[in-house]
Amino acid sequence: MNILVFSDTHLYLPFDQIKFDFLKKIISQSGQVIINGDFFDDYMISFDEFINSPWNQLFPLLKNKHAVYIFGNHDQQKFSDKRMNLFSDIQAPYYHLSSSNYHLVFTHGHQFRKTADLSIKNILNIMPIVNLVMNIAHFFRQVMVNIFGRNFLRFRFAYRNIATKRKAIKTIKENEFIIIGHNHWAEVDEKNRFACCGAILYGFAQYLTIDSSGKITLHEEWYDR
Repeated sequence: MNILVFSDTHLYLPFDQIKFDFLKKIISQSGQVIINGDFFDDYMISFDEFINSPWNQLFPLLKNKHAVYIFGNHDQQKFSDKRMNLFSDIQAPYYHLSSSNYHLVFTHGHQFRKTADLSIKNILNIMPIVNLVMNIAHFFRQVMVNIFGRNFLRFRFAYRNIATKRKAIKTIKENEFIIIGHNHWAEVDEKNRFACCGAILYGFAQYLTIDSSGKITLHEEWYDR
């Protein structure tokens, strides 16, 4: 079975038809799906708004693929409710899967690289400011990607994997391979049994597939060009 692993799509409104079509394509081509956190962005859209948005057109497809949902920092468990069953069979902070090569451990990764938003969401009176900051950040990054392309994303995010990897590999047991999201830059490090599945943002997609032998393959492509 071909397993698709992706994270950090940060879905919110306005609806992006091009991004939707890309997600629909890669999900349709898979045998199973593991969403490794930050599928929707609760700092930009409430869970109720997300459930009732055009993004819900993905839900039957994900459900048909028996999707596993791993909570991230932008879609923490406390932000959602039982309606997650509309698009996933399992919801958890960790997911374990055995392959012929390794025992795979999936988690979003925010416990290895802490971010301020893990606590700031509780300060309700400043949430409009958080939303504004996130909108500015997304706008700036999109402009920089339009100018510098993939190189900007690598410069902006790849360093995150260095410290995260050092912390993550200390937690894994013999023959375990840890696969995270959160860092927005994909990497597969067989030697250290560590992978990050990247992000699908700003017109650029990085994601992983795992084949029946347990081989992990990194994919990247532009979805808006």
